[in-house]
Amino acid sequence: MKQGRSPFESFDFFLFLWKYRKPVILVTVAGMILSVMISLLIKPRYAAEVILYPTASASVSKTLISNQWTGKNDILAFGEEEETERLLQILQSDKIRNRLVKKFNLYEHYQIKPDAKYRKTLLNNKIKKNVRFRKTEYMAVRIRVLDTDPVVAANMANTIAALLDSTIASLQREKARKAFLLVQEEYLAMEKEVEQIKDSLSVLGRLGIYDLTAQGMGISEAYAEAVRRNDQAAIRKLESQMKILGRYGGNFRTLRERLTYLVERLSNLRVKYSEAKIDAEQDLPNVYIINNAEVPDKKALPKRSLIVMAGTLSAFLFAVVALMILEAFRMKLSRRET
Repeated sequence: MKQGRSPFESFDFFLFLWKYRKPVILVTVAGMILSVMISLLIKPRYAAEVILYPTASASVSKTLISNQWTGKNDILAFGEEEETERLLQILQSDKIRNRLVKKFNLYEHYQIKPDAKYRKTLLNNKIKKNVRFRKTEYMAVRIRVLDTDPVVAANMANTIAALLDSTIASLQREKARKAFLLVQEEYLAMEKEVEQIKDSLSVLGRLGIYDLTAQGMGISEAYAEAVRRNDQAAIRKLESQMKILGRYGGNFRTLRERLTYLVERLSNLRVKYSEAKIDAEQDLPNVYIINNAEVPDKKALPKRSLIVMAGTLSAFLFAVVALMILEAFRMKLSRRET
């Protein structure tokens, strides 16, 4: 080799490999054997997947009975990107994770000791590693669970999908229930007031007041006729009726106007009451499950061939780089000696 040049510039790489072929081959074979042993020691994990779509965000009551529904949302339609993002957010919630941990006893399943330091963090890391959620290109949600037990992997994936649906239903039902109670309270109070007004009008009816305008005109005409005939008995009777109309007529008019107003409002509120009742009691699915998870019969991880290839290549590169460094160091010492 020429003086003053580095080994990376002065010697042919293939000649270098041929010169050090024995140590390179030895280290490479050792790396391959080691990577094979490591791949065999890794416990296989199986993958189970559920693919689902969100339902459209449509009110059941407005879709089915409301006259104001525009038809933009259909309870039978698939959800769009917004609903898909909402599902992903709910899937990562503590509510679903905690129920999953309890149902499958994941502390024990993942062999996390009760006295382990940061055991909750260890568990969360295990879940993040083995449970994945992602949005597909067609706006579906893919739930993928990895586990050393294929049955557990399938059961966990299907359970997560069921928990997702029940969690959404619970959140919606709680909100709908509160709305229904508010509407029900107003509806029952208004219905009670209507009955009270009807009772008051019934009392006035027994006093002879049932149509203020018509009765006023009729009594005025009858009174004029009685005066013309000088019918004192009729005059006294009509005067008594006029006093009753004068005394209770204002109340009658107020009650009739209030009743008309309340009956109209009660009719509108009855629709809202029916809608709120349907929403509070509805039990429709919130997701469309396209594929349920089945028990996998083939392991997903580890990819032993990739591990062996990566290990062998890493050993080869390590051997070459180490020998090049040694060669460069040897050349440097040689130059100093000369």
